[in-house]
Amino acid sequence: MKKWFINAAAAASFAIASSAHATGFPVIDISNLIQNTMTALQSVKDEVYQNTNIAYQYKMMANQLLQATGLDPSQLTEQLGALQSEISSNETYGGALKDLYGSLSGNADYLNRVQSMVVSSGKSPGQWFEDQRTLLNNGDKTAKNLFKLGTSVFNNTEAVAKRREKIQKQMKLSPTAQATAQTTNQMLDVLASQNSDMLQLMSAKTQSDADKDQKSLAVATESAAVAEQLQADRDAQRQKILNLK
Repeated sequence: MKKWFINAAAAASFAIASSAHATGFPVIDISNLIQNTMTALQSVKDEVYQNTNIAYQYKMMANQLLQATGLDPSQLTEQLGALQSEISSNETYGGALKDLYGSLSGNADYLNRVQSMVVSSGKSPGQWFEDQRTLLNNGDKTAKNLFKLGTSVFNNTEAVAKRREKIQKQMKLSPTAQATAQTTNQMLDVLASQNSDMLQLMSAKTQSDADKDQKSLAVATESAAVAEQLQADRDAQRQKILNLK
């Protein structure tokens, strides 16, 4: 049932993106985008639950090994090392999932805010977006702040989603966990496309401009990953120095 819903959401997203005004702008159903965001949130929540249970099971196994008697010390060390590695991997993935859940929650909050503004205006979504483009082009402060906020929220969601996917590909997941992760991947792809279309609607950007933004985001995401690794290396070196004191 869930797989059918995800496929339906993806199909709906494609239909919406394929339909356009004569001006060439994509057509966005904000309610559909909010629903897709909530579906993604639920999928991530399912992943967090499964990940927490798996990490707990590994910890229980490690505790049982420590309490066992008569085991060969070398084998015990090897098995404990393997379990600690799995625990560490799952905790890292769990952290990425929780970060993504927070980002998606921010995504949903922003979309609900926009939908509320559209309803309050008494205009159709198409007219409201057209007004936003005009205001933005004229330098309206409120329109600029709304667009900047959306850009920040959506870019952050995509950056965190890419980090989670990178870690997920390195994980040894059970069939159930893998299926849930795949559901999350599909929904995140749908959201990335719809979020991009929404920003294009608000700013009247051309597709080439949008492509440039995507490339810039990819570079920024990679730079953030490098910076994160450098910081981790520095922290490890600092800890070694402290241990020597």
